[in-house]
Parts: sequence; structure tokens; C-alpha cells
Amino acid sequence: MYIEEIILDGFKSYQRRTVVGKFHPCFNAITGLNGSGKSNILDSICFVLGITNLSQIRINKLEELVYKAGQAGINKASVSIVFNNNNKSNSPPLYKDYEKITVTRQIATGGRNRYLINGLVVKPSDVTNFFHSVQLNVNSSHFLIMQGRITKVINMKPKELLSMIEEAAGTRMYEAKRLQSLKLIEKKDSKLAEINHLLEDDIIPKLERLKKEKADYLKWTNINEEIEMYERILKVHQYLQICKEVEESEVKVIEIRVQKESCEQEINILTDRITQLEKLVHEEESKIALEWSKPLKECRDKISEAESNVSKTQLQLNEIMTDLDEEEANLKDMLCQKAELESKVQNSAQQCGRSQSGSFEDVDNELNNLKEKLSNAKLKLQALQTGCDMSLDYKEQKSLRQALFDVQKELSDIKVKENKFRLLITENEKSLSSLKLKITKRTNNGKSSVDKLRDEHMELQNSIYKFEGDLLELKKDAELYEKLSLDKKKLEIENDSLEQQLQPLEMFIRSFQCIYNAESNPKLAVQAHANSIESLLDPSIKPTKTSVKGCVFELLKLRDQKYATALEVAAGGRLYNMIVETSEDGKQLLNSGFLKKRTTLIPLDKIIDPSISKKTIDEARKLAQCTDDNDLRVISSLDILEYDIEYSAAIKYCFGHTLICEDEQLAKLITFHPNVGVRTVTMKGDIYDPSGTLSGGTVSQSQRSILISFQKYIELKIQLAKNNSSISDIKKKLSTNLSKSADSYRHCQRQLDINKHQLTLLEEKLSKYKEESLEEMINELMRQKDDYHKEIAKLKDNQRTLQKDTERLENEINMFETTREVRENSLEKDIEKYKEDIKSLSAIHEKLKNETSSSRIELEAAKAEIKLINSMVEMKEISVAKLKENTLEYEKILESYKVDLKEKEKVLKSLQNEMELSNSCIRDTKNEIKRVNKLILRKEVDLKKISHDFLSINDQYSHKLKAKDSLIKKHEWLRNGVEDSYNLEKYPYNLCIQKLEELDRLQNTLSRNINRRILNLYERANSECTELINKRDIVMKDKEKIADVISDLDLKKRQAMENTWRTVNNSFGSIFSTLLPNSNAELIAVVNPETNKEDFYEGLEFRVSLGGIWKKSLSELSGGQRSLLALSLILAMLRFKPAPVYILDEIDSALDLGHTQNIGYMIKEHFPNSQFIIVSLKEGMFNKADVLFRTELVHGVSSIHRFENWDRNEDENQPPEKLHRTTKEKELRN
Repeated sequence: MYIEEIILDGFKSYQRRTVVGKFHPCFNAITGLNGSGKSNILDSICFVLGITNLSQIRINKLEELVYKAGQAGINKASVSIVFNNNNKSNSPPLYKDYEKITVTRQIATGGRNRYLINGLVVKPSDVTNFFHSVQLNVNSSHFLIMQGRITKVINMKPKELLSMIEEAAGTRMYEAKRLQSLKLIEKKDSKLAEINHLLEDDIIPKLERLKKEKADYLKWTNINEEIEMYERILKVHQYLQICKEVEESEVKVIEIRVQKESCEQEINILTDRITQLEKLVHEEESKIALEWSKPLKECRDKISEAESNVSKTQLQLNEIMTDLDEEEANLKDMLCQKAELESKVQNSAQQCGRSQSGSFEDVDNELNNLKEKLSNAKLKLQALQTGCDMSLDYKEQKSLRQALFDVQKELSDIKVKENKFRLLITENEKSLSSLKLKITKRTNNGKSSVDKLRDEHMELQNSIYKFEGDLLELKKDAELYEKLSLDKKKLEIENDSLEQQLQPLEMFIRSFQCIYNAESNPKLAVQAHANSIESLLDPSIKPTKTSVKGCVFELLKLRDQKYATALEVAAGGRLYNMIVETSEDGKQLLNSGFLKKRTTLIPLDKIIDPSISKKTIDEARKLAQCTDDNDLRVISSLDILEYDIEYSAAIKYCFGHTLICEDEQLAKLITFHPNVGVRTVTMKGDIYDPSGTLSGGTVSQSQRSILISFQKYIELKIQLAKNNSSISDIKKKLSTNLSKSADSYRHCQRQLDINKHQLTLLEEKLSKYKEESLEEMINELMRQKDDYHKEIAKLKDNQRTLQKDTERLENEINMFETTREVRENSLEKDIEKYKEDIKSLSAIHEKLKNETSSSRIELEAAKAEIKLINSMVEMKEISVAKLKENTLEYEKILESYKVDLKEKEKVLKSLQNEMELSNSCIRDTKNEIKRVNKLILRKEVDLKKISHDFLSINDQYSHKLKAKDSLIKKHEWLRNGVEDSYNLEKYPYNLCIQKLEELDRLQNTLSRNINRRILNLYERANSECTELINKRDIVMKDKEKIADVISDLDLKKRQAMENTWRTVNNSFGSIFSTLLPNSNAELIAVVNPETNKEDFYEGLEFRVSLGGIWKKSLSELSGGQRSLLALSLILAMLRFKPAPVYILDEIDSALDLGHTQNIGYMIKEHFPNSQFIIVSLKEGMFNKADVLFRTELVHGVSSIHRFENWDRNEDENQPPEKLHRTTKEKELRN
């Protein structure tokens, strides 16, 4: 593998793309004047190979590799090396299938650095491994020989020369590993000593101690087993004692239970006595009620009716007299007005001539009709936009959804009514069956039927009183429930309307917002738009801290909407830019794939404030002659915006550089004035720029403003959020007991209606009860049942009609959205037409109005008013006469009602006196009931005492029974004949107690020093001791193995280094004799001062022969000869460990022409299979090259030219000896 081409673009002095090549597989030379860019080619090779020591390529940082450090408009440097890979034996492992391999490295001024292999981006480590696999390690290079390398080799000490041999032999790494192994052996020795010390001083004594503790623990466990046995015997004794106590408690419970039942029986007898007495009282009261209740009730009802008639008649009489006074006063005023107007008409008629034709009235009527049509069209358009029913007149319009809600409510009411009628039919059928049963028994049980009806009547009255009381308690909650339900429906209808208005706004705003790709970075996508909306909807919400703030138009608010057009034109495209926290956040956002469309970002930390100074604004307002702060003919864009201080830099960047003017004249004056000269925009959207450009034109009225739309969108969102919050609150309230209360209220109301209906039926039965009337009652019930069925049929018809209306309204709602836009356009056209007609007709109307004299108008108005007053006077006279008649009539009626009331009050008083005599018997019976009740109370006190004793004894019994069950539950073994399992006579209770105390004392003594985990500890310590001894044996064996391996590798290292020494010595002498004819050189071992013998490991030193004479030291050599000596050793090392490419940078700077020519000959002779790239200024060096590259510097830009097979000197192929003589002769001649 060798270099075929180098492609430079923007690298150091190579401004333009420059291709260096093709390189020859063997010897390539680069020459040119100083500073023309020769060494830059070698630097480019080192750059691609990944050099880390930047001082070797004469820079401090990578950005300096870009042409003129990026100051000339070029911000990227790129170098590509094309390797020929035809020789597969030396190919990199992963690229043997490629004929050519291109490695590219690019660096940008921002510090971005990347590698490519065959056009694919790879990691730097992959490129390093690629070059290491072919012996091209630029950071530890033996193939790269720079100008100072030769001097460094000459000055090396013997140990340093030996290290070069070690490095060539590859034993340096072994030496490092050997030292690590010796250190490891030392650590293992210390570890062995530590293990032995640990065994002798710690582990073995500890093991003996644990063994003793184990014996104590086993003794302690045996005592525990004895204690457990005695405890079991004690439990048996306790179990037998509890069983005996349970049997005794059971006998006591039975005795007290008998006493309790006897007392309860006596109480029941007395209770039956009270029941009989209460029945007697009830019969007497029923008798009184039958004889006196109805007359009393009828009398009281008649008195109430008479009192009501008196009060109503008195009120009506007072109202009539008040109306009469008012009407007479009004009539008098009208007559006075009439006289005044008649005199005025006479005066006006004399002044006014014949009036003009009725054209003015016609125009006026037509104008009024057009205005009414315009108003109707606007209302229809408004109704259409808010979703109203267009089939109704505009005065009766209502929302389609509201209409649908009303129809659904009517359907619900019909179902309720239908259920009510069905309940009435059920009750009717029950009454029918009851009456039919009574007919069969009416001959034998007539009187008892009346009593039953009266009982039912009383029960129904009590039930009605109960339901009325419940209704009063539940009424407030039920009314609140209905009110909340209605409010919730209204809010939901309002939300539907708001959502319909929000939908087109959302679609319009979304077209301007940045489109986020949440899949690429969902964490980053959460906050961008949501924070600004949330903070606008609820100021108390603090938005989550995020680096993405949102678009500009989302983060500001207009103080006055009339400036919307001017502000949008002033900001231009910046209005839709996205604001981010920092520039790094912006880079991350762009690289993350978060944005779906091209978006400009505004970083808050980098943005520059271009705002106009206050002094300039004051000067502009002074030019416009603005008198005070309220004069807004000239104003800064920032003064009419509201925004968070956090975004002030971005807002100023978008709007701060522009002033808003009222009209074009002011804008032109301010923009082109020498003291101001700033960018202005008019209210219509025309832009004036100081550079002389003007842009603008008519703005379409139908074009929506993004700022106004977004502000309206936020307002609608806020209202929607408030409504949703109110709905949630209402739902919470409804989900409480209100719903149950409302259901209970409806249930009570339904039952109350049923009971009242039944009570009415019963009262009719009681008032008209006769045996022969039962058939009539059945007929009446049958008729009512038929009526109920008819009502249900009517409700069914209404229900079908309402269902059709429901379907129609639902279809209209569905069709509403599809046809709304067409109807809106049609209505907008009609509105425009009506406006034009009104405008033209208004001019005609004004003209006719001016032509008509004011006296004519006054005359007609006065006549019309007289006519109106005449009609009103006639009506008032009729009204006064009628009121007087009514007054006399009501006075007569009132007097008759008062007489009737007095008579009925006398009748009521007599009835009450008679009824009082019948109540004395009932009072005596009630006194007897009280006496019996007191006796019952005494018996109940006795019963409570007996019950208390019973509960106490029963609790004792239950407690003992539970104690028995608990003992059995804890010790299941007690269930199975325990008294036979243990010899209780041998182990009495007291003996067991005494034995347990002795064992507890012994156990406590042992427990002080006992280790309960001793068994585990002993086993663990024993296993650890055994494991430690095994590990010690393993360490001993490992140590012996490592020592054997080191001794074996030391022998192999010595052999490898000696072989390397000999091979390098042979190449060293051969190369040196080629470079300097009639000479030789070698590396010899240094003499060990202790043994006085040559020792290879003491180091190596140079030995040189010139003309067959071996020199004692290098000081006898000239500077050029020493350079050739160092160069020969370096090349000998390279030959021992060959690389595909060798780079030599002006190594001939210290050599004369003859020696320089010999280097070229030596490369041809000794390195026929390696590629050399040499930079040199001497012709003798590059004359031997297969390809020559010459560099030039023109206007600061390097260029390169390639030469191949040029005419060489005639001594091109001469051997070094002859070439040396020829060179000397040339030098002498010159």
C-alpha cells in the first residue's frame, strides 16, 4: 500500500482545491523556494494520520490549519489521501477488497473535526487503528524523519542507542510486563507472609474458642427442650381449669335467661292492655270525627271562603277607585293638550302652502326598509357564525343546540307525565278491584267498610303530612340541583360555541407555528408552545423552565389592535422565529431533528439589541409636533407591546429598530431626516427605509392578522377554561348529596300527588257513601282510566313529533358546518349591497328633506298628534264611565259578603260547644293509658337490670369460652385427649412451676455468655481456614510458575536483541558505505567497568571506519559525516521494521552536494519496495527521484507542479565512488 494522491482544499497556504499526484511507488521529491508550501504537504499527511503533537506541524491549535485561519472567507480545511491497495499482502485487515482507499480529515473554524474513509464518516479511533495496522503510527513514528531527528541521534548515549535496538526488536513492551510481574511476585510474597501470620495468630486460636462455645450452646439447647416439656404440662393444667369454669358459667346464664323471659312476658300483657285502650279511644275519636269533623270542616271552609271573598272584593274596590282617579286626571290633561295643539295648527296652516307630493315619504319608507333588511342580514350572519337556527325569525333566533336541548327536555317531560299517568292507572285498577270486592260483601259488611275507609283516610292524611314535611326539607336542595343542572347545560352550550370559534383560529395559527417532531426528541418537544399558552390562560401558573420559549408572536400581547398591521409589517419574518435560551440550545434543537420545517432561531444570550435610542425617538416625535405622551402619531413599536421581561432581548431584536407613524407624510419626513434617519412603518403597512427603499401597498381587508387572531384565540381559551372550571365545580356539587336530595324530592312529590289523589277519592267516597253508589264509583273510575289512556295516547303523538324535530335539528347541526361558509359569503354580499343602496338613497333622502319646509313638517306632525289625542280622549271617557259602574257594583257585593261571614261564624261557635261535651269520655280513657304506661316503665326498669346482669354473666361466659378457644388455637395439640397423654399425677401443677423456675435460672446463667449463632460461625470459620490454606498453596505454585516464565523469556529477549543488533549492524554498515564510499560503521557493546569485558546490556556506541582506518571517537568526523552516520542508523532501523511510506523533511540541510546525491542512490539501492516522500532544496537529492513536485507561492496562495522523466545529468546512474569524484572535480572547477 502506498500513497497515490493527496487532495488539499483550504489547508494552510493551499486556498483552492489542489491535487498532488500521482505519486510514484518508490522515490518522490518535493522542492521549491522557502515559504512556498513544501513542508505543508508533509504536514497534511501528518494531519490525516492523526498527529497529536501540533508543534511538529508548526501550529498551536487545529483552527490555524484553515487558510489564513478562516479570515479570508474560507472556514474549512480538508485533506484527502488516496492509497493504492493493489498489493494485498500489506493491506489493512478490513480493506483487502478495495483497490483504492481514500482517507479524509476535515477541520472547520468552529472546532468541528471529522474523519472519512472511502466517503463514510468514522470515529478517530477507527482511523488510528487503520494506520497502526500498516505500521504508520504518527505519534510514535519511525517512518517520519524531520530535520532535528538526525542531530538527536548523534547525541544519544549508549543506553539510548540500546533502547532504539530494544524498540526495533519489540522487547520494550516485554520489559515493562517483566517489571510488572516482578512487582506482582513481591506482592504475593507479602501476601503469603500475611496469610501465615493470620493463620498462626488469629484464625487457629479463634477456631479453638468457637469450638468451646459450641459445646456450651448444645448444653443450652438441651435445657430449652426440658423447659418446653414442663410448659406443655402447665398448659394442660390451665386447659382443664378453664373447661371447669366454662361449665359453671353456662349454668348461671340459663338461670338468668329464665328470669328475663318472665319479665318480658309481663310487659307484653300490659302492652296489649294499652293497645285495647288506645283502640277504644280511636273508636270514640272516629265516632266524633264522623259526626262532627265534617260539619266543622265545612263550616270552617265556608268562613275561610267568606273571609277570602271579603278581602278580595275590598282590594278590587280599592284598585278600581285608584284607577278612576288616575283616568280622570289623565283625561283632563289630554283636553288641555288638545286645545293647545288646535291653536298651533291654525297658525301653521296659515303659514304653510300646499305641501309637496308624497315623494319624501316614499323615499323615507324605502330607506327604512333597506335599513331593516341590512339589520336582518347582519343578525342572520351573526346567528350563522354562532350556530343559531336560521329557520326562525331573527328576533326569535336561538342556538340549534339550545333548540335541540329544549326538544330533548320536552321529551323527558313527556316521559315523566306518561309515567305519572301509568301510576294513576295502576292505582285506579287497584281501586276498581277493591270496589268490586266490596260489592260482593256490601250486604254483610257495610258498616265495617266505612270504618276501613276512615282508617285509610287518616293514614293518607298522615302520609301527606309526612311527605309535605319531607318536601319542605328537600325543596332547597332540589331547587339548587335544578339551577345547577340548568347552569351546566348553558355552559356546555356556550363551550360548543367557543370551540366552533376556536377551530378556524387554531388552523390559522398552526400554519405559522413551528412544527415540532416529538418522535425525534419528545422530552424537548413538551414545553415549547405549552408554556406560553398556559401562562396566558392562568397567570398564577409558572411555566416549566425550558430552553425552547416559543415563536415570537406567541410571547407578546397588543395594547391596541389598530397597530396590528403595522407591527406585523415591522417585524416581517422575524415574527415567526423561535426564541431559545442559548445558542447551544439552538444547535441541539437543530441537530435533534425536532423541527419539521425550516425555522430561524433567536438565542437570547447572543442576540444584539438594535433598538432606537430614546434621544432619536424624542427627535422624531418633535419633528411630528407631538405635544404630549397621549399624542401617538409617532411611537416606538415596543411601546404598544406587552411581553415578559425574560424575552425583552428577542422582542427588541424584532421590533426595536422601527417607528410607527400615523401616515405617509410623517413616515417620509422622519425616515429621510438627517437627524433621525430610522426605519418607519405606517398604520397601513407601508415601510420607509433610510436606504431609499419603499415597500407597501393595499392590505386586503379579508386577510387575517396573526397578532389579533392569536390574541382572540387566547381570550377564547381563557373563557373556555373558566367555563370548564365552572362545569367541574358544578359536577362536584352535583356529585354530592344534591343528586340524592333531588331524586328524593321528585319521589316525595310523586308520592304526595298520588296520596292527594287517593285522599280526594276517599273523601268523595265518605261524603257520598251509600251501598247503591259503589257501581257509580266503579263507572267513574272506569271513565277516569279511559281519560288517562287518552292522555297517554296524546303524549305518544307528541313524543313522535318531538322525536322527528330532534332528528331534524341533529341533521341541521350536522349540515351546518358544511354549508355555513357558502351562506356566510352570500350574506356578506347582501350586506355590502344593502350598504351601497342605503348610501345612495340617504343622499336623495337628505336632499328631499332639505327641500321640504320645516312648517310643513310641523303642521303634519301637529295634525297627527291631534288625531291621536282625540282617539285617546274617547277611550279615556269610556274607561272612566265603566270604572264608576264597577265601583257601585263592588260596594254592593262587599256588603253582602260581610253579612254572610257573620252568620257563618255564629254557626261554627255552636258546633264547637256541642263537640266539647263528647270529648270527656276520651280524656278518662287516656288517663288510664297513662297509668298503665307508668307500670310498664317500672317493669322495663326491672328488665333492664336483669338484662344488665344477664349481659355481665354472659360476657364472663363468653370471655372464658374465648380464653379456652384461644388456648386451643395457640396449642392445637390440646384438642386430642391431653389428660391421657401426660401423667399429671406425676407432674402436679406446683412441681412444674418449681421445676421451671430452676431451669430458667440455669438457662439465664448460660444465656449471658451463649452465642446463638455459634454453629454457623464455627462452620464458617472452619471453612474459611481451610480455604485460606488452599489459597496459600495456590499462590506458592503461581509464584514458581511466574519465575520460570520470566527466566525463559529473558533468554528469548537476549536472543531477539542480539539478532536485531546483528541485522541492524549489517544494514547500518551497508547503508553508511553507500552514503560515504570507502567507509564503514557499526554498533559495538560498551565495556563493563566491573568485568572489563564488552557487555551488550551496558549500552551501544558508534564505531566508524574511514579509508580502512577505525576512528576512536566521533569527534574526528566532520559535521556532514556525523549526519550521514545518524541517517544511516535511522534508515537501518527502518529497514529492519519496514513501513509502506517514509517521509524525510530536508534531512540534507547539513550535507554537501556529493553526499546528497549518494542519499538518492542509497534509496534506490536499499529500499526498492518502499515509497519515499522527500522534501529537499538540493538538486542532487531530487535528481534521483522518479517524480518531482515543485511548489510556488503566488499572491499568498501555494500551487504545485509535477515533473516525471525529466532530463537528468549524465552521471545519473554512476556508482557513488565515481559520482563522488565527479562532484569534487566540479566543485574545484567552480
